[in-house]
Amino acid sequence: MTAQIVPGPTELAHILLKVSDIERSERFYVDLLGFRTRPAKPLADGRPFVPFLQGLALTVGGASESQQIDHIAFKVNDLTSIAARLRDAGAKFYQDIHQGIYGLTIYVADPDGNKIELFEEGAAKTL
Repeated sequence: MTAQIVPGPTELAHILLKVSDIERSERFYVDLLGFRTRPAKPLADGRPFVPFLQGLALTVGGASESQQIDHIAFKVNDLTSIAARLRDAGAKFYQDIHQGIYGLTIYVADPDGNKIELFEEGAAKTL
């Protein structure tokens, strides 16, 4: 007996985020957060498209503050090291490392001011 395929979504492909400076934003997500890009062509309208394996994609056209998204959350490994790398780079923190509902959590601003939540599931803050 063959299992029937149920119509519906199977996974998140990407969230397309409009940014004001695509190169600066790509460096933030790759160099500071450790995202990995995947191959892509420009969008159908010719705008650049930078997709990441982690479910986020960038294109041009963003304002200094996005009113469409409250925040974007990503589960990470070794949050303490990521937070240190962000601090060293002078990133703006909405909330520094703290015990959140999923584990250790930070809220940081990307180059356009979008609030990015990073959490390490099950991790606890040590004194």
